[in-house]
Amino acid sequence: MEMFQEDTLSSATSSPASSLYTPSPNGHGGLGSSWVQELSHDQQGLRLINLLYQCAAEVAAGAFDRANFYLEQITQLASLDAPHTLQRLAAVFADALARKLLNLVPGLSRALLSTGGNSAEAHLVPAARRHLFDVLPFMKLAYLTTNHAILEAMEGERFVHVVDLSGPAANPVQWIALFHAFRGRRGGPPHLRITAVHDGREFLANMAAVLAKEAEAFDIPFQFSAVEARLEELDFDALRHVLRVRSGEALAVSVVGQLHRLLAADDAGGGRSSRHVPGSSCLTPVQIIARSSPSSFGELLEREINTRLQLSPDSSAVLSMSPQSSSLSPANQQQQQREKAKLGSFLRAVRALSPKIMVVVEPEANHNAATFLERFEEALNYYASLFDCLERASAAQAHRCAGERARAERLVLGEEIRGVVAREGAERKERHERLAQWARRMEAAGMERVGLSYAGMMEARKLLQSCGWGGGDYAYQVAHDARGEAFFFCWHRKPLYSVSAWRPSCRHT
Repeated sequence: MEMFQEDTLSSATSSPASSLYTPSPNGHGGLGSSWVQELSHDQQGLRLINLLYQCAAEVAAGAFDRANFYLEQITQLASLDAPHTLQRLAAVFADALARKLLNLVPGLSRALLSTGGNSAEAHLVPAARRHLFDVLPFMKLAYLTTNHAILEAMEGERFVHVVDLSGPAANPVQWIALFHAFRGRRGGPPHLRITAVHDGREFLANMAAVLAKEAEAFDIPFQFSAVEARLEELDFDALRHVLRVRSGEALAVSVVGQLHRLLAADDAGGGRSSRHVPGSSCLTPVQIIARSSPSSFGELLEREINTRLQLSPDSSAVLSMSPQSSSLSPANQQQQQREKAKLGSFLRAVRALSPKIMVVVEPEANHNAATFLERFEEALNYYASLFDCLERASAAQAHRCAGERARAERLVLGEEIRGVVAREGAERKERHERLAQWARRMEAAGMERVGLSYAGMMEARKLLQSCGWGGGDYAYQVAHDARGEAFFFCWHRKPLYSVSAWRPSCRHT
């Protein structure tokens, strides 16, 4: 890609950005720290973006020494404890790039990283996830829209079985809300059974106790079943037995943020390629961050970085999104066949269970592209938005949220970034893809869309308003796709999560 040429910084050489100090990896300029003090905060931000792109290009090329040089420059400007969002984001990406670089030396990589990275802080991850749930609306919206779709699909059903395959994203709060919705249903609540698949025994025991207590309070006939496993570990050939699916029960399946992990189960290599189309009606996430800084920095970013941080076609204008908006080349189709054995087996097994509805929530991003640089660019774009969301949400409660925000950035979002940027093959679990691609897969497996209702969208928008998340230039939004059948949860008009619903197609043979 020309933007990563060794001696250029895109259009920065012909604009005010050319006045920025640009250390050369071929010399020794900038190896000290004095150059950092010479840059204003705005200049440091622009410098960081350029350094990240340069470092990613050298990592992709396997140029260890040159990548190491740029990492040294990044670490002089970025820190996990820095006061500014872009500095913390750059520090997390520098960590991921360093790990990717270490993978060029397998023995060294295994020796240094075999201890599991953040294993010493693993006990802090649940609290970090709870903080994200508390201060960001995305999971609340996911639970609300999933429950609304299930409630509509189960109209008139007396025996309902809900299977929760959300793993780490599972939360008993979702099903307590469903209890409340069923209790207000005309004709009263059904006999409800919930089966949860999770690899934590303590989590499952707690979920069972909480839901049993709430069901009793709501006077709802209730039964809970626990399956201690990860989604990718289930025996799909015996899925009916594993999930204890019974005849006479109307089945609903909920999968929040987990389906993409099946893409890695049988893969030893990369994903698919994606194309980048210039232009978008949305601001890029780094531009959004820039607009919270002085206007001169925002203008500089828009002028100098816009060509580097283009949104791909499926994430540009929300209303233009469509499953038919892109096509797969023959090479990509072959790659798809190689890596879809596990996912295909799962979807066929779900279809055989004849669920009335299957609701899927996934990050709306292409983190499964064929090349490392494509994944890096998309990840930087996507997680810039999430970091900005979290910064703005935490700033309102700065007196008590700084520590929680830092842990969420490092232990949850940081781990996802490492998964996208630093890992390859079967170890690269975070293979987020866009709704257009998921739609093709679901339809190929014999599933068809269940349109999410306008009433569901209005409920989601009401939630945003009631929590103070709606309105304003930087508001969260709930929008629908071009077909009006799926929802997107957006930040500043950029889709960050998609929600879609499916059922077995009667046309599939």
